[in-house]
Amino acid sequence: MKNKTFLKIAILSVFFVGMAVGTITPAIASIAAAFPEVPFTTLLLVSTLPTLLSVPATLVSGRIAGIKVKYKTLLLVGMILFLISGMSPYFIDNFTTILLFRAIFGISIGIMAPLGAVLIISFFDGPERASMMGISGVVGNVGGILFQLLGGVFAASNWNYAFLAHGIGIVTLLLVFFIPEPPKVPAPPITDTNAPKMKMPKMVWVFAFMALTLMMLNYPLLVNMSSLIAAYDMGTTADAAMVLTTFTIGGMVAGLLFAKLFGILKKNLATVGLLLMALAMLSIASGTTILFMYIGAALSGMGFSLIFPSLMIDLDSFVPGPLIPTASAMIVSFMNIGGFISAYFYAFVAGILGQTENMKFPFIFATVAFFGATILYAVLKPKAADLPQTETLQ
Repeated sequence: MKNKTFLKIAILSVFFVGMAVGTITPAIASIAAAFPEVPFTTLLLVSTLPTLLSVPATLVSGRIAGIKVKYKTLLLVGMILFLISGMSPYFIDNFTTILLFRAIFGISIGIMAPLGAVLIISFFDGPERASMMGISGVVGNVGGILFQLLGGVFAASNWNYAFLAHGIGIVTLLLVFFIPEPPKVPAPPITDTNAPKMKMPKMVWVFAFMALTLMMLNYPLLVNMSSLIAAYDMGTTADAAMVLTTFTIGGMVAGLLFAKLFGILKKNLATVGLLLMALAMLSIASGTTILFMYIGAALSGMGFSLIFPSLMIDLDSFVPGPLIPTASAMIVSFMNIGGFISAYFYAFVAGILGQTENMKFPFIFATVAFFGATILYAVLKPKAADLPQTETLQ
């Protein structure tokens, strides 16, 4: 029991550091003051570049994990890069070099991104697996809060101190050393040209597109809330920060309840999550007071934390074992891409519909999209009887 408890803590620690990408966000203003010659759009790359670089790293990691490279080896490489690239900017005054380390930091996050869910699928089954998936979301949210909090506190002394907050990843590095290697998944045969080859199920692409759309539609809540609250005179910057904290708290609550809800609702849980997202966007789109923003953020956090783990659990139902890391990587990568393209997508659609001056347009559009997705997924959601077995080769 003690060994299993330690294993759970070690795996969950991987999710904890996975949210460290936002550590230096509170220090952006201080970094801008330290590099006044750097255009602000370029300066923002210290925050956005890691997210962008994590996408190809995630895909590569998922492709080779457990087949060409051991899971544990990838985790150790990812954590070592995480610590080196995360803390190195503390010692550097050259902005270009800082961006180089931020790019490496994004790669380290990408390497580890698909591995946490795969380890849960490998070591746990049934209700215990669902419980771990739910708790992983809670731990990830706690990590995001703590890393940002430490980044802000350290940056109050000097801008470069914010990067030292990544040092708490040393705890995860030590824990990873003691994670046992899951049973090796046999690689597809390559010498026998007549042997059947495993093919990625089409539903993985559907889930990946869902993850992309989910993040793309939800992203304005995360980045535009302060502007929306100010524009409609609903509160201050501090109120906007509290609203975003409510999003995190909502996600944590849903994560704690995930196992019980999944046991009751099974594949209908993702449908419930989509409905919560629709109600969240409706509250923000129609609300005129800060209370509606709080309600919307809480419902959005809950919905997001119900949908994403549901998709990851479903992978084991129809994806052949050797392809689970790749499938997991695809979903995580598409989700990150959704956040990256969100602003461009809404600018394009708003321009076509003549809504460029309407700050609530993204939430109005998302309300319609999420209600439509709720109905569509309720009707077309994958059923166990329709899914190919994990040993099926095509």
